[in-house]
Amino acid sequence: MTTVGELTGRRPDRWREATSSPFLDGARSGDLPAAAFDRWLEQDRLFVEAGARAWSRLLIAAPADDLPLLADGIAASTAEMVWFGELGVERGLAIPAEPLPAAAAYHADLLRLAGEPYPVALAAMWAVEAAYLQAWRSALPGAPAYRPFVEHWTDAAFATFVDRLQAAADGALGGASEAEVEAAADAVTVIAEREAAFWAMIWTG
Repeated sequence: MTTVGELTGRRPDRWREATSSPFLDGARSGDLPAAAFDRWLEQDRLFVEAGARAWSRLLIAAPADDLPLLADGIAASTAEMVWFGELGVERGLAIPAEPLPAAAAYHADLLRLAGEPYPVALAAMWAVEAAYLQAWRSALPGAPAYRPFVEHWTDAAFATFVDRLQAAADGALGGASEAEVEAAADAVTVIAEREAAFWAMIWTG
């Protein structure tokens, strides 16, 4: 049986680019300029909203056993939107900001993939969350200015959610057709490419 973890191994170069970046290195070392980080936060707030909408698209096709997981994905995304709102007041962020081209392209692909057959859509959503967790883990423990953010995006609750999501995605792939497995592999690659572009859109080292 194919697993989502195995799908990342088909294009390890893409997954590596999705989970490592000078942006993350800068958050770990403290070399990331605050202004660049704030611009990235504005774009991430937009992505969280797109994520909530993407999670909702999976509900109709999902098996009943997965509904609590998808509901948790929606709840986590909407809670993060509230957190970003508070952060925006604190840091003077533009919320909502205009999406940069890399962000807009990611939103479009995410929503498109969320409408694919369920095994494909769930693999894509797993790739989003797993890449994000792995990427921020590479920034641990984080420079003092960024440590609260690094800890926020690598906490135990998020890691547990990603584990649950992986188990569900593997289960969905277990009942998928060969064509759906190949489509899921393509979806994981697309997400990895969009993640890499998202890290690079503001900070280029």
